[in-house]
Amino acid sequence: MVVAGAVDPAPLRAAGWSLRGALSRDPYDAPHGAGLYADADDVLADPQVDAVALDGGDAGLAGLLPELRAGGLLVLLPTAAPLDPDLVRAARAVAEPAEAAVGLLGRWEPWALTVAAALPLVGSLPVQVTVRGWPRGRSAAAELVDLVAAWCGEVVGAVAAPAPLPAEVLPGGASVAWALLTASGATVLVSHDGGPPEVRLSFPTARLEAGPAGARWTGGADLPLLPLPPGVPPAHGSPPGLVATAAALAAAVGGGDIPTDRWPWPADLGDLLVVARVLEALRTSARTEQLVAVA
Repeated sequence: MVVAGAVDPAPLRAAGWSLRGALSRDPYDAPHGAGLYADADDVLADPQVDAVALDGGDAGLAGLLPELRAGGLLVLLPTAAPLDPDLVRAARAVAEPAEAAVGLLGRWEPWALTVAAALPLVGSLPVQVTVRGWPRGRSAAAELVDLVAAWCGEVVGAVAAPAPLPAEVLPGGASVAWALLTASGATVLVSHDGGPPEVRLSFPTARLEAGPAGARWTGGADLPLLPLPPGVPPAHGSPPGLVATAAALAAAVGGGDIPTDRWPWPADLGDLLVVARVLEALRTSARTEQLVAVA
């Protein structure tokens, strides 16, 4: 594997990848024991390179995503970036592309795994989701959008303060910063106040509360937080979800497929496009002060 940009090689090595070099013109960017590639053509010309871990947050490097996929290289995006919907669409539109995996890591968290396992027990989608203490920032918002899409289905609308919100505060007084509307009719209200993060999913007949501190049915028993699935390599201090994502991508070397037979599986460019579209709608809502349909 070749790294491009500000990519930590430790999770890649933990996942079993061998680091061949870095895509950079700067001699001080060379990883220990690895070489340098001056441009994407050099990477594509090396028959011993199977994959590139690309810093999608670097605008100069993110534009290489369609080219690398078209050239047959597997791509790992360690974070939820790039978040330019047009660029992600272009990368998805490549004819006969190699696989790509995206570091949307919230789905690998024990509390999120527990929520996913509990949903089938209810037999219906949530009618409302309230989120308290969610971290601020684009990456954190991307993670929450990915989880909401997994729990509630397609997000069709977004609204952010100072636009009028479905509710200004949550019970207890936490201020709502933004909200999502889903095709199933669920409303998702998000507050950054307080902490640690806690998500409350309300169903017609039950309510589930979950976060890093634990999970429980309201008025019922606590739920044990689920571990990562068997077969995920030890993280050795790296983010476990990123190690799991990188390890799953390795299954696609030589023309194979990323395993998707058991949740969670790695996010792909389709998931990234969902996130990019929703975040774009939230930005538009904050600017225009109105509810925005997710395009």
